[in-house]
Amino acid sequence: MKPEMLQVQQYLNVHPILEKKASVKEKYVSLISYFVSEQKSEDLWCKQALKLYCDRIIGDGFEIKKENIKDLSLFKQFKFFKYRYYLLTDCLFIASYDNQKKGQKVLESIINFYGERYRKKMECAFNAFYSVNDDLFTKTFPELKAIYSIIWNNRLFIGSPLKKIMITANMSAGKSTLINALAGKKVNKTQNDTCTAKLHYLYNKAGEDNYSCEYDHDLELDASLDILMTDNDKNDSTDIAVGTRFRSVCEIDKHVCFIDTPGVNSSMDKTHREMSNQAIQSADCNLLLYLFNGENIGSDDDIRHLKFVKENYEGRIIFLVNRLDHYKKDVDSISDTLTKVVDDLKKMGFSDPVVYPISAYAGYLGKMALYGEALSEDEEDDLEFVKRKLARDDFSYEQYYPVTVNANCKDKELGELLLHSGIVSLEKIIY
Repeated sequence: MKPEMLQVQQYLNVHPILEKKASVKEKYVSLISYFVSEQKSEDLWCKQALKLYCDRIIGDGFEIKKENIKDLSLFKQFKFFKYRYYLLTDCLFIASYDNQKKGQKVLESIINFYGERYRKKMECAFNAFYSVNDDLFTKTFPELKAIYSIIWNNRLFIGSPLKKIMITANMSAGKSTLINALAGKKVNKTQNDTCTAKLHYLYNKAGEDNYSCEYDHDLELDASLDILMTDNDKNDSTDIAVGTRFRSVCEIDKHVCFIDTPGVNSSMDKTHREMSNQAIQSADCNLLLYLFNGENIGSDDDIRHLKFVKENYEGRIIFLVNRLDHYKKDVDSISDTLTKVVDDLKKMGFSDPVVYPISAYAGYLGKMALYGEALSEDEEDDLEFVKRKLARDDFSYEQYYPVTVNANCKDKELGELLLHSGIVSLEKIIY
């Protein structure tokens, strides 16, 4: 399946059929299923998009009975004339989103159902669906403006250049926590979860639809936390891909993909290092983020991996030092640690290395709280701790970044935490 489809924003949340009674919604979805089934598509997107419509329009677990969609005559009294252009749009979205030639067949089937007198307007909607903007369409169909704005934005967003940012580190540096902090939600396993040797591709969606999707042998367009945290044993490839809308104090409207590589110093599985090294050697990214564990600076594992990076990667690198919020006042020095890291990197041959502090965990907790996501009791305690710790002058990481960031948000205290964690300063630089 094309990774672009993971970046598509769904428009179900603004669909007017949601306001109808259950019996009408069932017939509407059954009619969609009839036209989609005519295409005889085995495409994963088609199958799962139809399932999403069933789950969200009617209810989780609803299944369309095959005997109810065999004969088009069954729908004669439920032609949904008021929703005929929504029906066309839904069928195109499910069965032929990125295939206009296939969409032509969908169009002809629906025109045949409603009659030739609707051809001109149907063709107008069809042409607008595969466009990126159509003023004539919005004037003709103002009621569909919200849906088509999402469709057009999808095409503009996905058609723009994709920036790939690879993240590498040794185990326990907080790499997956950093990715969750950048996403603003839990989409990746952390050190407390069993991790496998896979490259995780995390794509920003074109807009917020409150769905996270995952392609891990199977495709899930509304992946639960359990699905996101559980690797599919049937996936014999090296990749897992996830699409979700990134969240922060400022709208992140960038076409970007984070590539999470396995920890390179796993004592349990040497394939972790091999896979990470191959990804770095391929240089299939615009930026490399190298994450240090601030409590274990200068370890043999880091020195070994840094030498490999120096010899095999020539692109732009940002070095991040994580977990400095565990430092003690008047005992440890953040500025001294950053200076030492810079000096050590220069000795290894890195020219003018860029080094910043980060609290990935504080960034993650701050965003989860800001967006009303559930935190465990321990996480609630940790949130209060990092709020106090990072409010101190020495631990306000934004001072170490060469950018000025406005972190104003509905919760001033959480906005300050995200600013002090360094996550929003990092976002401004990498985006």
